Amino acid sequence: MHYVLASAPAKINLALRVGPPRLDGFHPLDTVFEAVDVFDDIEVTRTAEPTVTLTISGLGEDLPTDKSNLARAAAELLQERYDVAAGAHVHVTKRIPVAGGLAGGSADAAGTLVACNVLWGLDLDAAELLRIGAELGSDVPFALTGNLAHGTGRGEVLEALKPGAMHCWVLLTNPRGLSTPEVFREFDAIMGYERVSETLVPDTVALRDVLASPQITALGDLMVNDLAEAAFSLRPDLRKIVARIGTLGVATILSGSGPTIAILAEDFSTADAIAGTAKRAFPELGVVRANGPAAGAHVRVAR
Repeated sequence: MHYVLASAPAKINLALRVGPPRLDGFHPLDTVFEAVDVFDDIEVTRTAEPTVTLTISGLGEDLPTDKSNLARAAAELLQERYDVAAGAHVHVTKRIPVAGGLAGGSADAAGTLVACNVLWGLDLDAAELLRIGAELGSDVPFALTGNLAHGTGRGEVLEALKPGAMHCWVLLTNPRGLSTPEVFREFDAIMGYERVSETLVPDTVALRDVLASPQITALGDLMVNDLAEAAFSLRPDLRKIVARIGTLGVATILSGSGPTIAILAEDFSTADAIAGTAKRAFPELGVVRANGPAAGAHVRVAR
């Protein structure tokens, strides 16, 4: 094998409940992830030199390509752990907005894992890839599995959920990103949280029950993001955007730590209409139509 092309999806948090930070600094989460059909492509090419190199095109041209990039880190972790003699050149074509709360970096890591697994003939099973993904980042395991899932722990402990319906989304993306660590620090400051040994997190049971049914409109009151106030505190413009959206769609939610704002629509045609309205109302923002649940990281071409 000398070339593999994989794709990996963006995610939306239909609910994100957050507890006080643990002693290790991580916040316990109870969240519901949905993968949507906005994909980054990850191409890996075998090289004779035992090194990993990375290039990026599309939305992430200014991103670092050193070891701080999760895609490169994923390839190097596999290479080191399994004593791979060959190297790889990784090229990421980014369509998922950067620093947008859509887990684009985690998607790139997941796509690199599945692509290099095939490129180097490692034959790692899904469980092993999930374990390695969790080492790289809390959202990487879900980027591997995709579809719809309940996440606990740091978000890396996953339970697959069966959706009762497809979900149609309009994503309002922002040219100015938000730092996830900054949002969590602001969240702790607002809540007055300090690190504790045992934490309780509000659950997402009611939302998960409704997700199993075809009732799209019933989701509205159950979609909640505990990080929203922290993001709005750092970026008051986001609160104004949500206010301007008003009752457009079934529900509006900040995705992850923001700044992407996701609008859930009743069906495909309504979502298309909302997207058109949003383009006229928010010319300063990107408007992306997306549908979910979508597949997790997967290989498309191998030769």
